[in-house]
Amino acid sequence: MSTAKKLRIAVMSKPLDNWTSGSGRHLDELMKHVLDLNDGTMEFTLIHYAKSENPLYERVRELLIPRNPLSASKIIAKQRFDIVHYSPLSVYAPLWGVTAKKTATIHGIEEVLYPQGYSFIQRFHDTKIQPLLMKKMDGIATVSETGKRYFTEHYHIDPEKICITTNGLSPKYRTLPESERRNILNEKPGQKYILHLSRCSARKNPVTIFRGFSRFIQETGSSCLLVCAGRGWDGAEAKQLAAEAGIAEQYRAPGFVSEEDSVQLLNGAEAFVFPSFAEGFGMPNIEAMACGCPVLTSGIFAIPEVVGDAAYIISRPDSVEDFAAGLRKITEDSAYRRRLIERGLANIRRFNWDDSARNIIGYWKKLRDS
Repeated sequence: MSTAKKLRIAVMSKPLDNWTSGSGRHLDELMKHVLDLNDGTMEFTLIHYAKSENPLYERVRELLIPRNPLSASKIIAKQRFDIVHYSPLSVYAPLWGVTAKKTATIHGIEEVLYPQGYSFIQRFHDTKIQPLLMKKMDGIATVSETGKRYFTEHYHIDPEKICITTNGLSPKYRTLPESERRNILNEKPGQKYILHLSRCSARKNPVTIFRGFSRFIQETGSSCLLVCAGRGWDGAEAKQLAAEAGIAEQYRAPGFVSEEDSVQLLNGAEAFVFPSFAEGFGMPNIEAMACGCPVLTSGIFAIPEVVGDAAYIISRPDSVEDFAAGLRKITEDSAYRRRLIERGLANIRRFNWDDSARNIIGYWKKLRDS
């Protein structure tokens, strides 16, 4: 097949420039697998604003554009792509005058779920402007059936135009044999701990984590530590919240940790807690399951779909009582703990990047032929 007959797809790739973020990791993994599965019938161009160290740009054609959306649109229009995929989709996206068919990735509705965490302009854009832009797309990719239902019911997007590209699981997240485990916390051997991993923010619900853990300690007399790893958890504000909850002596915050150290921490934890107020998917829950770590999480948006029956889901993200009760159940009921671990290891089989890549490739080819 000649180059002229290939399906020419352009992907707006700004998230790839910071591929450690949630949306960046999703696009990075999705495009890696899309390129791996390309049978030669597709030609890809990655479009962004400035040079990046992401090695994915070495695999395909790269197009740099100005940040002015009107100027950028003119450049893209001249390329005569068959499909342009937007990630993210915003009022600043170069849409105007581009005659190619258009698709976009929308992860979730965090601004709806947790409006207090976003400015008025962000909320207005993502709840009013973005839905209008979504209706102008020929297709929408999202990470869950929950998202698909929401966009169909609330934004009136045709469900036939929505493609599911769920997050996949990195093989780095796995149960480690004892010979590979390391005590990266430098605590005494056998020290038990409850773990949370994220970038610290109010959306991740530190108040419930600290108060719920404190109640768990008071009710059980447990000598467990609470370990919150990630940027910000070692800061003054988080430490103050821990002190106010009365757990300063049992709180550990190692700061940012590598993926390898995250795997070590998950393998050693008594439980992973993730009572977030807003998530599009909640990938850390799946990563914990892959490491054989029981999960306690909130029932927000797509999380129940993602974790299934393999996690303790608290009644409300702010329920300190249910958080403590869940920790007691996981740490004191050995049969229940084993069931969660077994169900978690079965559940993770559903999340595969190749499946998501095949979904979007099939959708793009169908769109080309429609």
